[in-house]
Amino acid sequence: MTTGGPIDVAGEIWRAASDSDLSKRRADLARYFANMFALAGDELNAIGEDRVDGTSPWGHGSDDTVGISVILRIASQLLSASTDLFMDGRTYAAAALTRQIVEVEYLAWAFATRDGDAQRWLRSTRKEREKFFRPAKLREAAKGQFRGVDYSYHCELGGHPVPGGTVLLRSSEPGAAQLLLSDVLGHAGQIWNHAGTWARNSSHSRPILSKSKEMSERFNALMAIDPLAKLPPPPEWQS
Repeated sequence: MTTGGPIDVAGEIWRAASDSDLSKRRADLARYFANMFALAGDELNAIGEDRVDGTSPWGHGSDDTVGISVILRIASQLLSASTDLFMDGRTYAAAALTRQIVEVEYLAWAFATRDGDAQRWLRSTRKEREKFFRPAKLREAAKGQFRGVDYSYHCELGGHPVPGGTVLLRSSEPGAAQLLLSDVLGHAGQIWNHAGTWARNSSHSRPILSKSKEMSERFNALMAIDPLAKLPPPPEWQS
């Protein structure tokens, strides 16, 4: 990438998206993360179910642990499915899943920073989720941790059926797919970071912390060489 002057965003996207090796590495990393999310989620779920203390409405040993387990397993499926869709040219459908990955990131932040939120969310009714866990509510509570413009971008570009999504229907152009896949990796990294924060304050930390070193090394290795990782967030390069 050039330094000291304006970034040719369109050119950088085209070059990085056209690099077949980088495209494969992005997909491989996303699928690896999906596998690790699923593995950690399954391990945490087993802990929650095996240590029954009688306080959970479902008989879990720890609703807090099962709560984080559920969002990791959800993230796993969203990651693997969106990656497959990005790589085979169904970019619009993949973008719709991307917005849900952003919402999982919000929840992961809440579970890591607000004591008891994972348990509260797991036990919540729809009315309670509307009051406490809607994306807008979590962005407000995060006080700048998340930008509303990022979420709006994902709503416009695949989250809702709007004319702007037309750009994602051009399956012959890999730029949008690879840019969004790179964005997905960033959100996945943040989900895992928040899960790590939760784990460091939990007695059930091993399923997450035992995997963090290798995951960080793989993530950082790709980020260091991927031009797309160095671009500003998508809403900024569109303005």
